[in-house]
Amino acid sequence: MRLRTAAAALVGALAIVLPAAGPSSAGDHDGRVLGELHYRFVDERGNVRQARLHPADNDTCYRLTSTSSDDPAFAVVNDTESLAVLFEDASCGGDTERTLEPGEGVRNVEVASVLFRPAEHWGHHDRTVFRSLG
Repeated sequence: MRLRTAAAALVGALAIVLPAAGPSSAGDHDGRVLGELHYRFVDERGNVRQARLHPADNDTCYRLTSTSSDDPAFAVVNDTESLAVLFEDASCGGDTERTLEPGEGVRNVEVASVLFRPAEHWGHHDRTVFRSLG
């Protein structure tokens, strides 16, 4: 009998201590999803591949998966609500290659990492831009 009472008290205490809300998604930022960064690169077999990155937060450096300084991405579209600062190296070091505003795309670049910064003005942008990069 005492064991049941103790177990019930423990469950009640845990219910009070544990947060009531469920976990937020990794891409959730201040109640918004930052979006996606789309990029194209050439794989080890010489095939053009397409990938995307789902940034979880601003002021964070992200390496573009499957790229490097020797095998960089050559086309990028910023489909996020943040500025995307592109770098040649994989650790957001050195000089900035290009900064893309939300909805902006670029080709004929050589980039391996991106740093996201808050954009002052963001809104709806065309998600079909990446298709035109060829």
